[in-house]
Amino acid sequence: MLIRQLTISTIAVFYLSTALAHPKHHHEHASDTSEDSNYSVLLKNNHNDELRNQIVNVLLEKAYSKGDGAFLEQAEELMKSSHNPSDIENQLLQTRLAQANHEFSRAETILNKILEKDPKNYDAILQLANIYRLQGQFNQSLKLCNQLNQQDVKLYQVGCQLQVDAMTKNITEIQPRIDELLQLAQRLNKNDQQWLGNIMLEVATRFNDQTLASQSLQLLTVDNLPNTLAKSNWYIAQQEYPTAIKILTPYRYHDGALYRIILSKQKLNDPLAKNDLHELTQRVQSLLDHKDHIHLREQAQYLWISKKYDEGLDIAAKNWNMQKENDDFEVYAALALASNNRASTEKLLNWSDATGYQNPTYIQKLKQMLKQL
Repeated sequence: MLIRQLTISTIAVFYLSTALAHPKHHHEHASDTSEDSNYSVLLKNNHNDELRNQIVNVLLEKAYSKGDGAFLEQAEELMKSSHNPSDIENQLLQTRLAQANHEFSRAETILNKILEKDPKNYDAILQLANIYRLQGQFNQSLKLCNQLNQQDVKLYQVGCQLQVDAMTKNITEIQPRIDELLQLAQRLNKNDQQWLGNIMLEVATRFNDQTLASQSLQLLTVDNLPNTLAKSNWYIAQQEYPTAIKILTPYRYHDGALYRIILSKQKLNDPLAKNDLHELTQRVQSLLDHKDHIHLREQAQYLWISKKYDEGLDIAAKNWNMQKENDDFEVYAALALASNNRASTEKLLNWSDATGYQNPTYIQKLKQMLKQL
């Protein structure tokens, strides 16, 4: 089973961490071509599905840790060479690639078929739980999290449950589960610590919990793109904009990092923000011109910092119909506030009431604006 061949934390980081900007959105950033050619030679000389699957997993990990889409493109190409596409392990890799390209419906269909054949396939359970959480189907997601009940995946069950509960409960209610995970933190390997740190820091950022943020930052010892984006979200929320810009600068080739740099510079009234915004505008336009993949949330974020609020609100609303992560809520809320849009404000508040979703900062702002409209 794939979950046994890999460290489960490597798998979980894809399924349980918050969604990042699409890894293909990198610019003027070269991959390690010598490393790439080694993978190709290795596969050519030893062509079998087991080896190919191992290489694809390595490429996927590199795609997200570096934010470099060249690795994702290589993984996609290698998957075409499978000798047995219907094999469960091959199907699981296909669903990972589908999620990387935001093809969630396709991934969900395949995962459900896998679980019909193998109800205890933890890889499939983790992936599907993440998809349901992302879509705002919290009860279904939690039901799947609870199925991770064997001792060797107990840690990931708690992490999976925490991410769902963190969307629908307040910080006091989820504190016992946080404490349970933090007690395990120092005994975890480095990969597990990065996974746990990302989950915790997202929670700390949303609830403005200084203590939890400090504990989370101590776990994020690896310098990579996902950790940097998570840290920058915290620093931006704390109005520590120079710190955010400093850590993001080495990753400015990535659209998600550049977006946060621009946002921070705008908050500082830095005139150089205009230059960065011009660069991001060219990137986005290039993607649109070439009909390349660009995530709707990324478009909405770009339009927000470009102060094109009405256009951005339309894109954010379309994105909201597809996925409902914390970042999706926040960009939709920011655009609803900026455009004084009653319908979107009511839609977000009604969804929060129905699901129990917690976001102290934005929900309060939305309620205040609704009173004024």
